[in-house]
Amino acid sequence: MRISTFLSGLVLSLGLCLSVHARQATVLPDAAAAPKDTTKVLVDSVEFIPVETDELIQDRLSCLEQEIPLEFNKHVRGLIDYFTIRNRNYTRRVLSRQPLYFPLFEKYLAKHNMPDELKYLAVVESALLPKAVSSAKAVGLWQFMTPTANDFKLVQNSYLDERMDPEKSTEAACKFLKQLYRMFGSWEMALAAYNCGPGNVKKAIARSGGKTTFWGIYPWLPRETRSYVPSFTAIVYAMNHAPDHNIRPDSLQQPILADTLLINQSLDLKLLAKQLNLPENQIADLNPAVKKQYLPETVQNFPLRIPAFSRPLLEENRLAILDSARHRVPVKMTMPAASTMIARAVTAPSDSAKKGVYVVQRGDNLTRIAQEHQVTVAQLKEWNSLKGNALLAHQKLVVFKPVPAEAKEEKAPAPTAEATLLASAEETAAAKGKVAGPNAEATPKENAATASVAVKRAPARKAEVATPQTIHHVQPGDTLWNISKRYNNISVEQLKKANKLKGDELKPGMKLIVG
Repeated sequence: MRISTFLSGLVLSLGLCLSVHARQATVLPDAAAAPKDTTKVLVDSVEFIPVETDELIQDRLSCLEQEIPLEFNKHVRGLIDYFTIRNRNYTRRVLSRQPLYFPLFEKYLAKHNMPDELKYLAVVESALLPKAVSSAKAVGLWQFMTPTANDFKLVQNSYLDERMDPEKSTEAACKFLKQLYRMFGSWEMALAAYNCGPGNVKKAIARSGGKTTFWGIYPWLPRETRSYVPSFTAIVYAMNHAPDHNIRPDSLQQPILADTLLINQSLDLKLLAKQLNLPENQIADLNPAVKKQYLPETVQNFPLRIPAFSRPLLEENRLAILDSARHRVPVKMTMPAASTMIARAVTAPSDSAKKGVYVVQRGDNLTRIAQEHQVTVAQLKEWNSLKGNALLAHQKLVVFKPVPAEAKEEKAPAPTAEATLLASAEETAAAKGKVAGPNAEATPKENAATASVAVKRAPARKAEVATPQTIHHVQPGDTLWNISKRYNNISVEQLKKANKLKGDELKPGMKLIVG
């Protein structure tokens, strides 16, 4: 017994000695045999990820639930695992941006008497990035499409997009969600409609046999929308229980106290930041709705946000700072080619044209305005320096209107060689079956040349012009419902009847009669 005890002790002692030597060898390795730093990186990168039971998660959701139902099922559980296990970095990033935007959301939700938890919807939409742009061209924190943004008067032009303005887009989102809630009587259904449009939700209700809950119409909703409300529930859980899943933000972005400066001149935002001793992009970051790094000369009383602590420095030398920060367009000294000069001469308004201003109305487009004023779309674009076809309500367009024939008769001089050339040109156009001249649209083809030559004797009669129909070109994101709201509240049924539509489905590029 003693011998076996002695042998056991001897073996134990030898084992301990070997262990100590091995540990010392690990702590003090030979330089030649030392492992690379990558071994240490792999060890340090190991992260403890708790895996919670369904019962615990369901209990936590029931505690978080307020006015909007937070239902737990396998779809929700899968998305909770995504935000707490598979894509933990996404959750860290949105947690770091939370202090920057959640107080703003809470202020507007309280103003409209809406559930506070709707603030998490912006996380689902944009990950709290004010300049986020989706593949469908939805923009901003709340991902507004252009037609919906127009419905809520969010300005979009060459230098400004208010869909990226946190304050104005949040106000618009609250109004839109409130409309949808009144329409469906359920916040879950309102969230689904926010994602896919009220028309698709109504279709799903009809296909489900009249069910009026999100999970009741779930199988008939578009695929993306089926995961939309579960994602909202998962985000609410993940952001409230991130510490329980060992998720913490690397840093917190805190809001900066800002002041407003009214701008009436061109302004380079980077130069202004430099003049105010600020980081280069700080003023641009405070004004995400400004699409470029500068404001154009045409701005009037534009409210530019600047850090409040920079106000005293600006007030000390306001004129000099703003003048130094003025945006200056580089002047190109290259002479235009002869062909370019000729083309310009052709499209320039003639002496007989009278300059006028047209105020764009809701639903207007360049084609309709051009037809109304008897000019071309290319001329409208050139006179107003327009690059695209987008127009805004109440925008002012310069239009050169042809002087009526009667006014020309009073001032017309005796016929000259130039008049003879004009008459021959009219004859040539008539011979080819075309009508030329300022009154061509009011002149029958067979009499066009005669009318232009004998204009002094008998002015051409004005043809009766039928009232043009108002045509709407369907854009991505358009629905019959928002189109009906845009054109004097014409009903959806009237739109269907006028355009012989059997269902609610619209495709971009379709032309709809709206008036």
